[in-house]
Amino acid sequence: MDLENVKTIAVWATVAFVVIGLLAAIIIKKVIGKIISLVLAAVIVFFLWQQRGKVESFANDVHGDICSSQPSFFGISVDLPTGWCTGA
Repeated sequence: MDLENVKTIAVWATVAFVVIGLLAAIIIKKVIGKIISLVLAAVIVFFLWQQRGKVESFANDVHGDICSSQPSFFGISVDLPTGWCTGA
């Protein structure tokens, strides 16, 4: 192998590694983005389900009894249906 072959091979190997690196970075970025999106969606669903359960549990506990307070959904007061409680 002579010097010109080494120079040519080195240039093409460098270009190939750069292209492979860029493709890998793009693929990894998309995969990581999807994983982050799925985790974020799971966290949101978890907290929504937890708050829903809290409101539903409160409503079931006071059904037909005297309501001295109202349940909240992420800090927002939830009005129970008319006739759910006997009054304050």
